[in-house]
Amino acid sequence: MAKPKGGFVAIQMNQKAVIIALIAANCIAQSPISYGAKLNNKNNNSINVGEVSSNYKNGKKPENKADEKINFSELAKSTQTKLAVTRSQLKFMPPNTGAFQLAARLPGVLVLGSNPNSGVGSNSLNINGFGVGTGPTVNGHFNSIQVNFDGIPLSNPLSGDGGFYSVEVPIAQLLNGVTVAYGPGNPDDRWQSSIGGTVNFLPIQPSATPSVKVDTSYGSYGSQTEVAIAKSGLFADGWSVVAGFGHTSGRAPGLEYDYPTQADVFFGKVSKITNSGNAYSLGLYISRAKYLAIPSIPLTPLAGYTVNGYNVPGPLLSEQTSGFYSTETPGQSYFQYKDNMWLLYGKQHWDLSKKSSIDNKIWFKHSHRVHVGHGTYNGITSPYLDEYYPPIFYTIGDRIRYTTKIYNNHIKIGGYLYYMNYKNPYILYNAPVLNESVGNFYYEANNDTAQMSEFAYGQDDIKLFNNRLSITPGIAYAAYQTTDANLLPPTGSPLLNGHINGTFDSGVYTSFGGFEPSLGINFEAIRHLYLYGYAAHTNANPENESYGNEYTFYIDPSKIKLVNNTDFEVGVKYKKNNLFGSINYYHDQVNNIVKGLYANGTALFPTGYKLGNALYQGVNLQLSWKPIYWLNVYASANIQHPYYTKLETSSGGSFSGNVVSGVPLHSFLVGLAYKNILGPGAISANIDDQYVGAAGMANPITGDNTLRTNPYNLVDLTLGYKTSVFNSYVPFLKYARFKVSIFNLLGRKYNESESVGSGINVPGLPANAVFGTQGAPRTVFGTVSLKF
Repeated sequence: MAKPKGGFVAIQMNQKAVIIALIAANCIAQSPISYGAKLNNKNNNSINVGEVSSNYKNGKKPENKADEKINFSELAKSTQTKLAVTRSQLKFMPPNTGAFQLAARLPGVLVLGSNPNSGVGSNSLNINGFGVGTGPTVNGHFNSIQVNFDGIPLSNPLSGDGGFYSVEVPIAQLLNGVTVAYGPGNPDDRWQSSIGGTVNFLPIQPSATPSVKVDTSYGSYGSQTEVAIAKSGLFADGWSVVAGFGHTSGRAPGLEYDYPTQADVFFGKVSKITNSGNAYSLGLYISRAKYLAIPSIPLTPLAGYTVNGYNVPGPLLSEQTSGFYSTETPGQSYFQYKDNMWLLYGKQHWDLSKKSSIDNKIWFKHSHRVHVGHGTYNGITSPYLDEYYPPIFYTIGDRIRYTTKIYNNHIKIGGYLYYMNYKNPYILYNAPVLNESVGNFYYEANNDTAQMSEFAYGQDDIKLFNNRLSITPGIAYAAYQTTDANLLPPTGSPLLNGHINGTFDSGVYTSFGGFEPSLGINFEAIRHLYLYGYAAHTNANPENESYGNEYTFYIDPSKIKLVNNTDFEVGVKYKKNNLFGSINYYHDQVNNIVKGLYANGTALFPTGYKLGNALYQGVNLQLSWKPIYWLNVYASANIQHPYYTKLETSSGGSFSGNVVSGVPLHSFLVGLAYKNILGPGAISANIDDQYVGAAGMANPITGDNTLRTNPYNLVDLTLGYKTSVFNSYVPFLKYARFKVSIFNLLGRKYNESESVGSGINVPGLPANAVFGTQGAPRTVFGTVSLKF
């Protein structure tokens, strides 16, 4: 295993801190156990990922369990692997960070993409090798993580383009935290795309007391972020309102040319809790983002690739020859993304008795992406110079649950029903070269994919031996009816008078369904030490690629099969006072994966496919220890070996045993957080070192996964000061906080992602030509926060 370079070796510490850090380096996942504590509360060991239950008076129940208070004792007693990160972690992250980046503070969770240090970019999220999102690195099953906002689904399981755009939640400052359930989870937590895990972004919540908070930050490469959050507090017998607005802008850091980014978000929520314990809320979330996609470039020189264009005389374009942060100019590779989405949802909670209740939530989501491309780098050698891609996705649904307690049983019965529609028009034309107009495309596709999804479940949580033993059996039934309609008449030929219809099928309909049993056990073997195990068999509808949607290859519907995952986890958790640790082994066997293959040359779309089964297995470790009240030591690690137990291509190739691409085989995080009184306020400091190991690279031409990416490590340092010294000068001010953050402190040059070129939009490539997307150099941010 490669050892992280730099890190704590480069930082001067006292001897005791160094010894503590080295012990922690062998343990996993960042824990926010001490960061959530108030300055004057040295014994607070809980994580408050929502404010409704803890802030409302009279002990009234929260509107939904997503707003409940989660602490490490509860996590230790859980029958599944579930962890959380609070907004307090944001003090140690870039101010323009997104929701994906906040989730990545947990073990086995990694963000990859074109601008992973910012929330505005094409980024993907991996959990134990399963992925969701967009970006240059796509793993074997990239639409297998459920993404929720306040417990409401955001994912698009019909999309062949990642399943979720990370820019829909681009500003993490409007979140209370993130919860991650590893694996499918118990039926009460499970959704359609949960076979690899579930991520829930928890937005700011209404509270019992009024407050206003504003943040403004500036930093390297034109970074600017402003956030304002206002809470009304309780009024008119149980009503409360929260509203937040955020703006961020800048450009991708370090690159030779400017690639601008910009996003604006709004979140508002109105809540009402009655004297009888019933609760109601209505939420609205709006996100707007715009950015230029960052092109990857060769790591080493390739014949014909120059800074002036393909086969245009000039210095060779590569990280090795033209400078590490060199890129094509925006004029040579202009691909702009505009993402717009809004989500409207309501939640209801009714107390039927002291032991029974009903929870319901209903939602409507609409998202619209416009992708406009104009690439001239390859000149007249490529006919694909201009593209217009405006997909639209909307969903409407309802999820309900009945809960009751009978003796030692906590029974939950529920289900959901929701409909989704994905319109996927796509056109290519080349006015300068082919003398085409918008009405005379070189390539055209227009698919309309719709799905009705049904889910019903029953679950029990049985407590025995004075609550030392928890047994959670569950059974669910999931069903999917999917229709993929070609809105264009089929041509019957891949090329007809210079015009391609990208969808050959006249329409595909599939109907899948299956039972999903699960069982979880947690046993407190000795005081504070918990042994747990979890097993489940779950299903998912095949990915969009399975239907040939927007692609020039077609799979016989008889080959489209229900994707399934057989998952089990075993582990040990320890929780006592200010020490929390866990270690677990996970094992996920996923069958019926479909991926596209690309022809060498200038093939923009897959010309073949590969079918496979994959085994995701590994170990996660986590440690958070507060040996003294002013110091927190945390560490995380993920060691895994995901590989294909079966991988066959449409051309007859077999690559069984290859590792799954885009999944780092090792990752580590180790750090120290310090907080203490200094003068009329509190000083804080945080330093951590993150190591990301090598990952497999899929060759999209042949189908094999034999190459490896280059590993890297990054050191980050944050200093802060919180004071009330200005309160007498500013009316209603409660405190002011000042923060300076330095990321990639040692100035490492690294690629955030690396992949094998496929011939997409480029002329013929040599075998195993590797392209990279550069990670950010050293960046500095300054932030001022005011709380009223």
